[in-house]
Amino acid sequence: MQPFDIKTSNLNIHGLKVGSGKEIVIALHGWLDNCHSFMPMLNNVEPIHTWYCIDFAGHGLSSWRSDDAHYYFVDYIDDLHDFITTLGFKKVHLVGHSMGAMVAGLYASCFSDYVKSVTFIEGIGCVTTPSEDVCEQLKNAVLNRARLKNKKARFYKSKQQIYDARAQTTDLNNEHVAMLMQRNIKQVSKDFVLTTDPKLKNHSGFRFDEAQCIGAIKELTAPSQLILGNEGYSFVKQNLEKYISYYNNLKIINVDGGHHCHMQSSELCFEHIQDFMQQNGAC
Repeated sequence: MQPFDIKTSNLNIHGLKVGSGKEIVIALHGWLDNCHSFMPMLNNVEPIHTWYCIDFAGHGLSSWRSDDAHYYFVDYIDDLHDFITTLGFKKVHLVGHSMGAMVAGLYASCFSDYVKSVTFIEGIGCVTTPSEDVCEQLKNAVLNRARLKNKKARFYKSKQQIYDARAQTTDLNNEHVAMLMQRNIKQVSKDFVLTTDPKLKNHSGFRFDEAQCIGAIKELTAPSQLILGNEGYSFVKQNLEKYISYYNNLKIINVDGGHHCHMQSSELCFEHIQDFMQQNGAC
């Protein structure tokens, strides 16, 4: 896998590229992860497509948003479109995990002409807020932003301290934790700090409500499949139950593993994804 750094209109998007096929795949990771999320699937194979595994803004090695900006979910749609058009891609396959899956779905709904297929991994629909709670959502976001402004960066004595902290919040093994987190860490003098923008942990100031989410799903025309971990997050299965009737011929696959099943059952997930893209690629 080869590193890349693409300058778009607003950001420097870093990531890893693998493959030399004519068809393009863009892989989108989950919240607080980075492009290393896809390394177990791609490290030991020769894909027939060209994969661009990106770091979202504020994650991994990509640019942070400016000091006066925040991380709205809808802005990732803009970032993705900017990346695709900067590189001049006409039509791509999208593979997204967790938050990246939600970005992939909404992008495919808005820009169907650019998308050949969508693979969701442990993510479907959107995280929503009921319309009657919109003011409370915004209030909490504003108050949380004020608290974080005064919070100092945390310094760690070793990378292992960071790995141990992440291990408390995931079912990944030590090898996969280290694989993910090494891209989110930089050394400052003798200490280590996270490269992820602290503002990513701010409460969201705005979310779609359920009706808006359904409206977006109905616009999704690209062939789509969902890969679920047998021990994955319950909210993903709840979203699937809530929204499945609005998708057009959504294919569902179950594999061993948890929320990061694409890292834990990497070979099987890659086979499912590549087969699906072949079925829905260029004639």
